[in-house]
Amino acid sequence: MVKTSSKAILKSGLIYLIYFLLAGGFLLMTGGCDDKDKIEEEIPEVSPESPDKFVYVIFPVNALGDHAYNDLVLAGILEAQKKAGFYTMLYAPIDMEEGILMLNLALDGINSAKKGECLAIIAGNEYEEAIRQWLQGKKLRDGFGDDVLLFETNGTDLPIHTFLINMYGASYIAGSIASLFSYQAAVLAANAQDLSIQRSITGFSEGFIDNGGTSVSTCYISDNHEGYSMQARAYELTDSLTETHRFIYPIAGGSNQGVYRYSRENPDKFYTAGMDVNLSAYSAHIVFSTVKHIDRAVAEYLTAWNEQKELPDLHTTYGIGSGHADIALVDEYQSSYKDLVEYYRPIVNEKEQIYEEKLP
Repeated sequence: MVKTSSKAILKSGLIYLIYFLLAGGFLLMTGGCDDKDKIEEEIPEVSPESPDKFVYVIFPVNALGDHAYNDLVLAGILEAQKKAGFYTMLYAPIDMEEGILMLNLALDGINSAKKGECLAIIAGNEYEEAIRQWLQGKKLRDGFGDDVLLFETNGTDLPIHTFLINMYGASYIAGSIASLFSYQAAVLAANAQDLSIQRSITGFSEGFIDNGGTSVSTCYISDNHEGYSMQARAYELTDSLTETHRFIYPIAGGSNQGVYRYSRENPDKFYTAGMDVNLSAYSAHIVFSTVKHIDRAVAEYLTAWNEQKELPDLHTTYGIGSGHADIALVDEYQSSYKDLVEYYRPIVNEKEQIYEEKLP
């Protein structure tokens, strides 16, 4: 069953998703609802006729359809749902105000439900501050923390499950390979506030410099979360950066599509990397992809939660040693750089652990 609001605005990038979810067991809400009462009317309650378990998923603004991180999250949820059969509501807000409204309503619902009956997946650290505000003065029911999962945060003081995928090690290897293509590289990042991005920047920069590169410049698309969905701005910045840099390492979510479009239109100007998934098909000048197996992490948590098995630690960090972060070489470069990647795996695993220990 798929239910959508008559007043919901279905953006063209999400229309395909409606058809994808027609297999049943999903409710999709997109941004554009007029008010809180309307949204509250559309949040289904668990009933005897419904599946035993219900999962809310709240995505960041303009996240779905990024061909990367958020689409991987969706894939992991679909995999777990197909096996377990729980009912799922996906919410794709049109702005942060709507996202926070849905977040608060979902957390209220979780706190009033029985343990293990409902799960809220908050698929972006943009919502961390809103979660902290909601928690103020709240009396949490027993087991509340097991029924809420927040992605990509360093907030180990939160009374909910959190995890992040540490890309320092994979990015170090990425920098090592990039140094073979250029003496100067640039990192194009979504914003300067996201600490998960800083891990990637540090890893790439150290790998690049340690292996003969001379300099790495960092350019930020925005000063907030909107930097993840600004393809046009990423395109413009790529045009500027390629005047002096022959390798660009993009860490900007959906904005990366602007980098890849520019590389297709200007094939002789620079080399670049895919991000989150293997994107070698997007441009002939993608040398490798820095991969996050976020779909695997999500599916593992959902399966354990649904089957009432032991959950991961309350605050879990996955790194290259766990297999959740990796490098996927383009076929053309497999023979040239496969041995280099394998050589660095144990080295960067240790470097990654040392880096984490030094963080405040």
